Amino acid sequence: MTIVLAIMRRELASAFDQPFAYFLVPIYGLLVGGFSLWFDDVFSAGTATMRGVFFWAGFFLLILVPALTMRVFAEERRSGTLEILATLPISESELVLGKFLAAWGLVGVLVASTLGYPLMLAWLSTPATIAGSGDAPVFVRMFSECGLDWGPVFGGYLGLLLLGAALTAIGLASSASTSNPIIAFLTTLALTTFPFVLGLFLDRVPPALLPLFQYGSFGYHFDSLARGVIDARDLVFWGGLTGLGLHCAVWLLEKRRLG
Repeated sequence: MTIVLAIMRRELASAFDQPFAYFLVPIYGLLVGGFSLWFDDVFSAGTATMRGVFFWAGFFLLILVPALTMRVFAEERRSGTLEILATLPISESELVLGKFLAAWGLVGVLVASTLGYPLMLAWLSTPATIAGSGDAPVFVRMFSECGLDWGPVFGGYLGLLLLGAALTAIGLASSASTSNPIIAFLTTLALTTFPFVLGLFLDRVPPALLPLFQYGSFGYHFDSLARGVIDARDLVFWGGLTGLGLHCAVWLLEKRRLG
């Protein structure tokens, strides 16, 4: 585990030594907020809900996570540093896990950049304090008296982190399969776009096939968490998908070393 943590720290330090990470985080937050207000205007809706924000947050993860992961192994394979790492006393599993935790940590920073939106909604939906009534401070009442239901908020953020973990693992596997970062980016995008978009068209699926399509849909499992329902089946789905992606990345690296 010490080796894994060392790789994670090295990757995080390398990411924040470049302007890309500092550029990506605010852009993500602004894109999510801008599209949420443009297509799902919470102010005109009259209800405090994060459903629109969560949809756009997941949508932009679908685009930005492949950009974060496309160079992880592809660039090292092209530059030859992957061969140098193969000579060190580091297993492929440790290498993949360390890089995964670093990339997932960056995804967590992206997700955290949207935390201002539920706080803003809670503040706007909290009744004003009546003078002399002895009410608690607004910050306290934002979590008890506001119109925002915090259960779906916590579930939605858990869903974003699990979605980010699955996208990151798939991105690492794609990056480990090629020396071209652009091909890795397009491969990840191709593998993840259909399951994500599938959830938008479940109402058109024949009833006999609906359970199968539901289980393969990212949106179905994410929406369940975003409603505040923590279902073990959803956790197993995201955990299994993440594990499969990491296993494929390890297998591809081992295959290259043995080949």
